[in-house]
Amino acid sequence: MSNSISISDTPTLTDQYDTAQNNLTKLEKSSFDRLDFIWEGIRFGANSNPTGDGSAVIQLNARLGHLFYSVEDRQQRVSALDCIRKTNRGIDGCYQLQKNGEVSFESVTATDMQMKGADLMGAVTLILLEAETHLRTLRSHLKPIH
Repeated sequence: MSNSISISDTPTLTDQYDTAQNNLTKLEKSSFDRLDFIWEGIRFGANSNPTGDGSAVIQLNARLGHLFYSVEDRQQRVSALDCIRKTNRGIDGCYQLQKNGEVSFESVTATDMQMKGADLMGAVTLILLEAETHLRTLRSHLKPIH
């Protein structure tokens, strides 16, 4: 029994490139209006909903983590609460603190028309770029969600 690999069975770099290009082309032609993805270890949900007057809103949501209890790590708890307070005044998105200590992110962005497919992905990318620093800072002061 041999442990060798036949070179003819291994995809070439050109084959891999063609596959990636075909997948990108399919994505560009898609007209999805809902997107679920993981970015920086955070599970996000995004959707584009028409408002009835021809415009639309993009809603982006994520559960970020839980506050530490004071007995676990008082400094992390204080830092997280301070970050929530400061950030909610500085960006379009907002952080919500639940009674159970869970922190979530929500952004609602008005658009001229409903975004779908690659346009939705581009809009979500811009929203995340705006919130990136705040999301990373806050996330560093939270317990992960299990």
